[in-house]
Amino acid sequence: MKKLLKALLVIGGAAFAANFGLKAYKKINGTVKLSKSLPEFLNNVYGELPEMNISRTLNSMIIKIGFSQEVLEKHADIDNTVQEYIDDFYPELSKNSIEISIYTKGEAVAEPVEEAAEETEEKE
Repeated sequence: MKKLLKALLVIGGAAFAANFGLKAYKKINGTVKLSKSLPEFLNNVYGELPEMNISRTLNSMIIKIGFSQEVLEKHADIDNTVQEYIDDFYPELSKNSIEISIYTKGEAVAEPVEEAAEETEEKE
């Protein structure tokens, strides 16, 4: 009886681990595919290739997308377009929390350059 219980416990644990591993693989694989296809999709829709950064945890995903100021002024619904694209083509990713952040392309790069310029002025 103990051998049967032990065998069932080992088989159950292995099945649980395999199921968890398969789900994690699908999420990671979906994120990799999304990072390759989303910029091309946005390029086709808005006519400009965006800067993108995707961060993933177990139950959430943060997508940061950078466009030029002209595109942001013309289109106010970029985050809705991205959410619909994920819902349609990557349903395994849409089950979790997704945070979409849209920013102007020059913003993230301008801050470190200004700080470096201020440091050189202080040294002189």
